[in-house]
Amino acid sequence: MSLALIVTVSGQTKTINKFYLQGGAGLGTHESGSYDLGIQAIFKNKWSATLSYQELSMSPKNKPEDYQGETGYALFIFYNDEVTATMNLINLTAGRYFKLGRNTWATTEAGLSYVSGEKVSFQHSQVTSTNLIFFASTSSNYTTTKENKSSVGFMMKSDVNWAFSSFMGLGAGVFANINSIQSPIGFHIKLLVGNMGREKKNRK
Repeated sequence: MSLALIVTVSGQTKTINKFYLQGGAGLGTHESGSYDLGIQAIFKNKWSATLSYQELSMSPKNKPEDYQGETGYALFIFYNDEVTATMNLINLTAGRYFKLGRNTWATTEAGLSYVSGEKVSFQHSQVTSTNLIFFASTSSNYTTTKENKSSVGFMMKSDVNWAFSSFMGLGAGVFANINSIQSPIGFHIKLLVGNMGREKKNRK
């Protein structure tokens, strides 16, 4: 980490051209929602490397087609309790940097992930209902059991970024992670904060 903060200069060529924190949120397959935090560095205007953490909440891949979550209301507030599985990813990826414009660029990366997530088991159960004046509920037609699993995954990602100031930018991209627990595919929008390596406009 400390090595990445050191920028060496040989002539006028910087070893690290951009270095920034990034945080994002997005959606994906299996009705998933996600957020991610990471650091990314651009080396010699050719290569990129990223260390990131990502958390996803999604519908289990083995959810039965006839599954119905618990529904009801409390104090006239309705709810629908659907089962979800949580997954955490720690990703180390590297790849190529592509300059698109004066202050826009793209990266394509691949690498390994440490994956920890929930594997959900479903058991058919009888539906029961409760009705009171201010409370009512109808149970799910399945009971669920969650088991924590860990695995090694393969992460692929591609992003397009724009630096709108010298220390801040925006980005958007897609990702896919292949692992033995559940393999999500999605997109995210992110905020960048750090050394954007923004180029100055040439004055004629």
